[in-house]
Amino acid sequence: MKRFLPMTLMLLGCFNPDFTQKPCTSDSSCPTSLGYSCVAGRCAQGGSNAVVDMAPDPRPVRVEVEVRGTGSFFMGTSATDGINDTPTYIRYVPSPYFLDEREVTVADYRACVTAQVCTAPVTGPFGTQGWVCTYGRVGKDNHPVTCVTETQSEAFCTWMGRRLPTEVEWEYAALGNTGMSGQRMVFPGTLGGNACWNTNATCLTGSYSNAKTYLGVVVAADQPGFYDLLGNVWEKTASSFCTYPAETCTTDKFSLRGGSGFDTDLRYSKATSRLGDTGPSYNPNVGFRCARNSTP
Repeated sequence: MKRFLPMTLMLLGCFNPDFTQKPCTSDSSCPTSLGYSCVAGRCAQGGSNAVVDMAPDPRPVRVEVEVRGTGSFFMGTSATDGINDTPTYIRYVPSPYFLDEREVTVADYRACVTAQVCTAPVTGPFGTQGWVCTYGRVGKDNHPVTCVTETQSEAFCTWMGRRLPTEVEWEYAALGNTGMSGQRMVFPGTLGGNACWNTNATCLTGSYSNAKTYLGVVVAADQPGFYDLLGNVWEKTASSFCTYPAETCTTDKFSLRGGSGFDTDLRYSKATSRLGDTGPSYNPNVGFRCARNSTP
């Protein structure tokens, strides 16, 4: 048996196990005699660990606003001067949620494309109206990204740890508990210079700094609220485009909200007005913002 001892020692000397995948909570969890220490939850040699990704987070920083309410509120309108928004009916206030302060911009979306998570939207001229998609255009980085499909919008929101808002969440953020007989406009009274409207183009997000709103009330720029819930671009939601008061239906269309800078028809200026759009569709007057659940 003695003649096998040198061979055994030789084999042990050649064996060099790799502990860089071993989880740890402190250096004592690692084989320190072999030069390992605990780095970012993994054993590492020489104070480094190849499996630890130290790259900066590629996701853009986006401001979001928490929305909270109690009881119920009126969806839609009893008037006939809107689009696809009658009759009025009661819905419960959604559970607490966050909604983006601004629409997703070209720069925001491009970060997702660069990260190879999102696909690039259609670019260039669109249709016969002379409209142009914003992605890939010089000087449009801080304009809403347009010509994105429902799937592309969802992919961006998922990447951000968020989702598209429901139609109920969108309308409640825009109007709050203003009531069936209350104003159904994002801005009480006339549009004035409060929105990117009748411009035949998109605008910088938040261009109208004096027109930030929260639950149907205009608020100061330093207060929590939303820009461009009216105008700039129509916004995609996660809700099926059903005829009121139905909440669910069989359809291939999703609801759009908020009107756009390309609109001149004042019926679209009501916060209750809705359009239907199929998932694969994309247009230069349609963008989106994201939402996520909050703690009840």
